[in-house]
Amino acid sequence: MIFDKTFCPGSKSFREPMPEDYTCQQCGYEVEIWTHELRGTCPKCGASVFKERTPSCIDWCQHAKECVGEETFDRLMEGKE
Repeated sequence: MIFDKTFCPGSKSFREPMPEDYTCQQCGYEVEIWTHELRGTCPKCGASVFKERTPSCIDWCQHAKECVGEETFDRLMEGKE
């Protein structure tokens, strides 16, 4: 596998987001949340559905803001709190 030298492989989920399914805690409906997002809204009941934030390269890499982009970096770091 060849990697683009301008980006690390750890940031792929932020640069090339994919959908993931999470279960709404209010009604049990499956909610799609993209890998670069921290929450989604249940289309059935309107509840906010949050995914668990796990540590990633943006937490320790000195080049993270440049790698994933300032807007994405700032949004993900807000969710850290």
